[in-house]
Amino acid sequence: MREHSIGIPTEADWPESILRDLCHLVSRGTAPTYVENSPVLAIGQRCIQNSGFDASNARPHDRRHKRILWAAPGDVLLNSTGTGTIGRSCIFDKSNMFMVDSHVTVIRVDRTKAEPRWINALLRTSWGQRHLESHCYTGSTNQIELSRSELTWMSVPVPPSREQRRIAEILDTLDAQIENQQDVLEKIKAVTTAVITDELTRIVDLADAVLPLVTLASITSGVTLGTETGGSVELPYLRVANVQDGFIDTSEMKNVRVSRADAKRYLLEAGDVLLTEGGDLDKLGRGAVWDARIDPCICQNHVFRVRCDKTRLLPEYLAAYSSSHQGKRYFLSIAKQTTNLASINSTQLKNMPIPLPAIELQKRLIDVASTGAGRIASESDRLQRLKVFRQGLMEDLLTGRVRVPEREAVHESL
Repeated sequence: MREHSIGIPTEADWPESILRDLCHLVSRGTAPTYVENSPVLAIGQRCIQNSGFDASNARPHDRRHKRILWAAPGDVLLNSTGTGTIGRSCIFDKSNMFMVDSHVTVIRVDRTKAEPRWINALLRTSWGQRHLESHCYTGSTNQIELSRSELTWMSVPVPPSREQRRIAEILDTLDAQIENQQDVLEKIKAVTTAVITDELTRIVDLADAVLPLVTLASITSGVTLGTETGGSVELPYLRVANVQDGFIDTSEMKNVRVSRADAKRYLLEAGDVLLTEGGDLDKLGRGAVWDARIDPCICQNHVFRVRCDKTRLLPEYLAAYSSSHQGKRYFLSIAKQTTNLASINSTQLKNMPIPLPAIELQKRLIDVASTGAGRIASESDRLQRLKVFRQGLMEDLLTGRVRVPEREAVHESL
């Protein structure tokens, strides 16, 4: 085999070295044998998250097995199989008894030659991910594997040790800020949900009637993909992935060709409530109000479009009720379920009982929800800015475009 450069366009005069010369060990783990209770925990792919090592996803492993690979603090853990998970990496930072399963590769860096956090940062860059995909993956879709031997021949830039550590410290500081901001956002979401739930409970208790949704709104599924006929037009459409709990995510849109008749039939309007039919349990009845930010736009057949009679039922009230404990309880009670999967049909959605308070009370709930949504949007924007800043700074540091002073040398010169 020949060495292959990771391809980061460095602007510094850093030497390169292949990974095998920088490491004590590059190895896959071993197949686990799960048990109910054990002091030994198996590290699987779900433990390796972009935010770091998640011990909560480690499962008990039979301690009687002797031929296992133990994780050591500072190991770089790299997911090694499966579309959507392969290539994700993190630093192992625990001291408990953790073994590594066969879907994870351990990169144990020789710290006299390189900093583990530097190697992990290189793997997580866009260049690192592209390099893994082009040089180190084998197999077909959903069966792809990481080639350990090809990985060891990957050539990476190696700055002076002090500079590696300083870069890693800077990125760790930013990661800590991002994690703190995520915690703040989750707390605000939890408080907002609690306030909305309390207000919704009070308002529901004052409802004048409980009516099936079909008497208050028109309900239809979206377009079935692949039914294009002559005289078609191309339109952007919303998938299940776009319809999140409380908001519509249009960051990644796709287009579909449909007949002009279907385009007219399935066209979305501002105020339509979009609800997903299911799949994983978290997608059951998940939804939000469409704001027509993209016009024209339609939705696919796994998303229900609910168009309310706004003189009786406000869309925002329906969306809040659907996502409440009462709404989710209804969906779960009537859904067709298999292992970890559940779905509802249009008839079940049409029969959903809706407590109907006066419009003024519905508006009161909407005011409470909008206040919380404003805080969530503000903190989400701050989180996104931090992530964008980190990504840009990481690329500047890892390419040598921006150099960091060697702290020890600066101290000596004072």
